[in-house]
Amino acid sequence: MNHKSLLGTAVAAALLLGAQAASACAISAWSSATGLTVADTGEPTTAGFNRYSGRCGLKVPNSNAGAGRFVTDETPNDEANYRVRFYYNTGDITGATDIFLAENTNNDDIIRVSHDGTQLSFRMNGSATVVNIPVTDNRYYSIELAWAASATGSLTGTVTGNSGQSATAAVAGTVNITNVNNAADRITKARLGMITGNPTVATPVIFDEFDSRRTQNPGRLCRGDANNSGTVTALDRGAITGELANPPVLALGQPDANDSGSVTSLDRGAITNLIGAGASCN
Repeated sequence: MNHKSLLGTAVAAALLLGAQAASACAISAWSSATGLTVADTGEPTTAGFNRYSGRCGLKVPNSNAGAGRFVTDETPNDEANYRVRFYYNTGDITGATDIFLAENTNNDDIIRVSHDGTQLSFRMNGSATVVNIPVTDNRYYSIELAWAASATGSLTGTVTGNSGQSATAAVAGTVNITNVNNAADRITKARLGMITGNPTVATPVIFDEFDSRRTQNPGRLCRGDANNSGTVTALDRGAITGELANPPVLALGQPDANDSGSVTSLDRGAITNLIGAGASCN
């Protein structure tokens, strides 16, 4: 299975357990794209685009009249364990759409994540349980999931984001579906975007920093580490100041410290609060 990361450069890819790779605002590293092109990626210096980390984000303006706009990763190889993390800017939509699907060779949904404009919904094959987590429009959330197939299979994870000025990352909710007999299930592909449904879209949704693995949880990126140094210091405030003063010079870490979908002076305030609280990137 490949370790894929959006790396702040829209969609770029790298081999699992290998070096990360980056490209300038591209989707070509994915196995295929449906209804999306490189024009759907961009930097925040271009109107309508934002990112959580690095330079670029993948914007999905609508679901193409229900036909879907999404990218597909076909590198999972009959995985019995699957860990995934991606950043999702909720936009402003009305009506339901699947934003992430992990599937088997028959295109059956093994993991399903949906968004209806007010909440994220999580499902796994073999269980009638649906976990609903309320979310706010036009805010970034980290969606982290760990799935396992066995006689007591499970889907667990967290949704974290919309932290504002708080020095503590805001946990919107947790996913905990356990004791499911899904021993025969395997994951062979993953899709990301507006995959099904035909919601009304007032503000497009944005995806960034997709990372999937067999065993190790990818974990969240370090919030507020604007200069990508591995620490949160006053230098991160400086990186944000530089971006605001000269927008083409982007901070390449995580400058959107308040998860608002844009980089402003409020992010400097959030970093000040993180520093005051002794926040660590560990």
